[in-house]
Amino acid sequence: MVKFGLLKHTSRSQRERHSTAVDQGRFPLIFLIFLFLFLAVIVRLFYWQVIKAKELSQLAKKQYQRQLIQTGQRGNIYTADGYILATNTPAFRLFAQPKLIPAAQKKPLAEKLAKILFAFDNKDNPTPKTDTEKKATIEALKKKLLTKLEQPKSWISLYLNLNEATKEKISQLHVKQLGFDQYSKRIYPEASMAAQIVGFVGKNKAGEDTGYFGIEGGMNKELAGRKMKKTFLTDALGLIISSSGLNQPSLDGRDVILTIRRDLQHIAEVHLAAGIKKYGAERGEIVIADPQTGAILADAVWPSFDPNKFWQFPSSSYRNPSLVDSYEPGSTFKTLTVASGLDAQVIQPNTPCTRCSGPRKIDKYTIRTWNDQYHPQISVTQALAKSDNIAMIFIAEKLGTQRLKAYLHRFAIGQALNIDLQGDHSTPFPKRWGHVELATISFGQGIVTTSLQLVRAVASLANHGVLMQPLIVSQVKDKTSGETITIRPKKIRQVVQPETAAKMVKMMIESAMHGEAQWTASKDHWVAGKTGTSQVAQGGKYANDQTIATFIAFAPPDKPQFIMLVKLVAPRSSPWAAETAAPLWFQTAKDVYLALGIPPDREN
Repeated sequence: MVKFGLLKHTSRSQRERHSTAVDQGRFPLIFLIFLFLFLAVIVRLFYWQVIKAKELSQLAKKQYQRQLIQTGQRGNIYTADGYILATNTPAFRLFAQPKLIPAAQKKPLAEKLAKILFAFDNKDNPTPKTDTEKKATIEALKKKLLTKLEQPKSWISLYLNLNEATKEKISQLHVKQLGFDQYSKRIYPEASMAAQIVGFVGKNKAGEDTGYFGIEGGMNKELAGRKMKKTFLTDALGLIISSSGLNQPSLDGRDVILTIRRDLQHIAEVHLAAGIKKYGAERGEIVIADPQTGAILADAVWPSFDPNKFWQFPSSSYRNPSLVDSYEPGSTFKTLTVASGLDAQVIQPNTPCTRCSGPRKIDKYTIRTWNDQYHPQISVTQALAKSDNIAMIFIAEKLGTQRLKAYLHRFAIGQALNIDLQGDHSTPFPKRWGHVELATISFGQGIVTTSLQLVRAVASLANHGVLMQPLIVSQVKDKTSGETITIRPKKIRQVVQPETAAKMVKMMIESAMHGEAQWTASKDHWVAGKTGTSQVAQGGKYANDQTIATFIAFAPPDKPQFIMLVKLVAPRSSPWAAETAAPLWFQTAKDVYLALGIPPDREN
């Protein structure tokens, strides 16, 4: 028993010693396991919170933040009398979140949207579509929308340029996965009025709004709103929670006030359209300016275009021909030749032409008068009234090449206007000045100018011989600072002496009231002016059946309040300015006198 009990006690002790040894061996293992797990957690946390921290932060931000590039509103363009020619209106971009739209709802949604958007697209269509065309258009629009809605994207643009009414119709569908971004759209309340002066806003290669042509192009930097990238908080659907900070006035572009008067622009455009129809001309212009300040009061062009939908018109109609189209001015240019001769004192108004008894033969060319009639000993005053080419050659030869060139440079012929219009440029000035060139340039052939260059030059004769800087902008207003920049009239130079200009005014009165166009002259107002009929140059030759008819004049002659140029290209009723451009000038002037409050100054 004792032996057995001893053996049993010994066995228990051994087991206890063995158990203690096992426990002592297991503890380091468990410790190592826990240590490994702890280190693994630390390493994982380090990976996510340090190595991947930036990436995770960006992913989180994408879920509750949305970045937009905010652009301030483009500045408005006003007429001198306060009417808006260009401004902005709210427009909306429709967007969707395709990932959140149940697949079964996408096709019905595309169909509903297609019907609403079709009505929006065709609200101004003058020729309604047939039922067949309507169904086909809606179906095509539906397919286009469905293709976008089926893309696995969190956000996608569906449609641009929606108005408030269409936005409300879509909102009434109560689809949470649809939303709208608001932005500004350029509009032109006066439609085609002064379109070539105003220009339009289109997209550049980067898809950004950019001004093209006219003031929109010439003053794009001043008008354009500034840009700023902003971050907005969004809800679970990705919609902006707060719109504060949108369309900040501090980002808005500057407003531009033109010298153009709405009433005079309307008068010019209405009469030009009527004249084009009456005389069968291909194109035409009427420019009205203030000779004392250089301000352009109206610039009507036909054909014109509507900048609200400029893409529907030929690109050739965007250009302002008064600014960019060079042409040979013909007999209107004789005013500059005569003024140069008077100022150089090589002639006087009553100087007789001693070489006017017949055609002039110079080199191999024979130069004639426009009607092949000749007047020996004709005075310079009568020569201007009768538009005598031979007398102009007589004056040019007395002046000589160098002096005539110098005077034409002083009149700024060929020089850019330095005006705030896109497209302003210089025109070629003759390089060759032989005997033939001197002769033809004296009566307005062989030299080119633009309508606005000619107005600038002749206006100096109405302004005591002082050439003024042409103006199209009178003020620029900064909405942010409240600053108003006023553009003052600027004298360029004294071209001819005041005495010379006074003599020219009297001679131009004689030309307008007793010259070729005397039959259509006003019975109530004195006018100083000159007609001009030139040939159309095509491919280095003159077209036999086309002319450019021009009449330029100012009134009242003693203290001119306006100078107006009327130009008709290729009139079919008559090739002569005295029978087309001149009567259109006097007809237009009747309304100009009323608009400017100019009383009659001629007794019947």
